[in-house]
Amino acid sequence: MKRFPDGSRVCFIGDSITHNNGFLAHIVAYYRNSFPESMVEFYNCGISGGTLTTVLHSFDEDILPYHPTHVVMMIGINDSNRNALNGPANEKFSLLLRAFEGYKKNLKTLCDRLDNIGVDVTLCTPMPYAEYMESEIEVLQGGSALLLGYADFVKAYAKEQGYSLCDYHTYATRVMQNEAIYNPDRVHPTPRGHYYMAKCFLESQGLELGDETELPPDVQKWSEVVLLVRNTIATEHFILNDDFTTTPQERWDAIQNYLECGQPGPYETYFKQLSRQYLEIKPHQRENIQFTIDFMRNR
Repeated sequence: MKRFPDGSRVCFIGDSITHNNGFLAHIVAYYRNSFPESMVEFYNCGISGGTLTTVLHSFDEDILPYHPTHVVMMIGINDSNRNALNGPANEKFSLLLRAFEGYKKNLKTLCDRLDNIGVDVTLCTPMPYAEYMESEIEVLQGGSALLLGYADFVKAYAKEQGYSLCDYHTYATRVMQNEAIYNPDRVHPTPRGHYYMAKCFLESQGLELGDETELPPDVQKWSEVVLLVRNTIATEHFILNDDFTTTPQERWDAIQNYLECGQPGPYETYFKQLSRQYLEIKPHQRENIQFTIDFMRNR
């Protein structure tokens, strides 16, 4: 990998790890400090709980408007259907295989679409599942091997297609031998883990991040607004089941209906929290998105 050319518009596609904006904020701060005249624009297109299916459905609305010259993609943990690992043995492997085949098909579809519009693609291996860390959260036995399989496929596909590659999986696996970088759920990196992700990505471009430091105030403010934008998109993903063809009013009504009627499940508290926030910040979505664009273009 080489560093992004001057004037690039880079969309980072992913799931909740990208949505979090932790590692991306470090990358943004580095580029703004090290290459202030480069005018590289970075846009977060991560969606909490998202899969490649989510990305394909939201592509026209959530990615194309930025007119990306480059896309960096790290996704797979949700596509893997990892919870099937603790399911009935007689159906577990067929479910996992079906998920893997779907992932491979969808990745090719998305990459073909990006190729067809002239976007430079960088693939990233998914972060490892922290199966062997101490945690009160029940472990998914075999989770480490499952994500290793996805990482191996991404590496092979990147080589086959001639795409740039950032191997988060190998890098984080090594770091995990000496330092705790995951939250108890074994999936989401801590802030320290996000720093290492940024370090890994920049090293892949031949750059050196240096020691972890606090984000500059302007980057911190940008990051906070980015999270508001991403939370809104994630709410629509969860409540609308990836139907991004609905009108703004239909989305608003669906969110209100969810809050009024509820939908019991393991993530009900989180979904309701997102939904309440949605009704507050959705009216400001355009200005929040514009803020993130202006931040990138005004140095």
